[in-house]
Amino acid sequence: MENAFFGFEMPTRLLFGVGAVGNLGFEFSIHEWGSALIITDAGVAKAGLIEPVESQLRGQGVRYEVYSGVVPNPTIESIEAAVPMARDKDVVIAVGGGSVMDTAKLVNAIRTFGGGVRDYEGTDTVPGVCKPLIAIPTTAGTGSEVTFIAMFTDTERRQKMPVLSRYLAPHLAIVDPEMSRRLPPAATAQTGADALTHAIEAIVDLQANPFSDMLAFEAIRLIFKYLPRAVEDGENDLEARAGMAFAATIAGAAFNNSMVGLAHAIAHALGGLYDLPHGLCCALALPVVMQYNLPHRHERFEQIANVLGMPIAEDSVLKVRQLLTEVGIPAHLIDVGIEVSEDDLETLTDLTFADGSILFNPVQPSREEVKHLLRHIATYIPE
Repeated sequence: MENAFFGFEMPTRLLFGVGAVGNLGFEFSIHEWGSALIITDAGVAKAGLIEPVESQLRGQGVRYEVYSGVVPNPTIESIEAAVPMARDKDVVIAVGGGSVMDTAKLVNAIRTFGGGVRDYEGTDTVPGVCKPLIAIPTTAGTGSEVTFIAMFTDTERRQKMPVLSRYLAPHLAIVDPEMSRRLPPAATAQTGADALTHAIEAIVDLQANPFSDMLAFEAIRLIFKYLPRAVEDGENDLEARAGMAFAATIAGAAFNNSMVGLAHAIAHALGGLYDLPHGLCCALALPVVMQYNLPHRHERFEQIANVLGMPIAEDSVLKVRQLLTEVGIPAHLIDVGIEVSEDDLETLTDLTFADGSILFNPVQPSREEVKHLLRHIATYIPE
């Protein structure tokens, strides 16, 4: 610790707790905001999860509209379609999972500074402070409510592209465990796997630091404790929902500073090519990449194993595999009906190396090593 040198930033103000959405009206009143655009997806809207938000806005006499056209792995077209509705609003409110929050971040940047989605691809492309953005997650996975990262899918390239800027971070995150109570078991499991991947990669990757470690280790402990319960009876087990909501948020704050690695690079490649849910892609990649990284970060994996009550580094991989199986997540692409061709392997390898997350992995793999990992993700290959 005495030789440690690091930075840590979390520009988003956080309100956390059961019933936290009830503070939204007060926030509007003290800031004298009079209009809002709610950005969500059709599933969240159909589930009635925007109703508490609308109630708060109506109580303050706020003029608002709803855009529910967000799609999984949001496309340029689906993002830009919301921009005209946002231009004259005081606030954009994201109510949903990672795709909703990614969409809202990019809409907010465009409504503030103009241009289109492609103009913001890359790092530090947002020129300054954006207009107000509030994030209200309905899943416990991405941690996007406290990060300054957004992803969009370029359908022409079949590739997920990143936008990174501290100015993308929501001004306010309202994390209310009530909002995730009706999340189905499969989505609960997959988004939880996303949060677990954030936490583990935050610990083993090159930019890990004592502050991000503190958050990431706690997130891992909480996920192992509460994810099975949230999958089993998430509608009634509010303690489990709260534990997962907190775990996802602090894992997001951790990786927002320490970054993610090869598992996310592969997950982005899989999501871009096959349009699969991001959490599922993370779950497919995580144990395989952990096994690959283990010799290069043996002490760190031992620390993860110790948090889980196990003595040796290899146990961390075993425990992750067991957890993913317990919550019903498939182990291979073939299990979800996707057969990976040799051409696909080449494309996935290209996409993995094109993803900036790979640069933060503790070791840089060769092309053949990535293809070998992808073969294991595609189908069971005995060692």
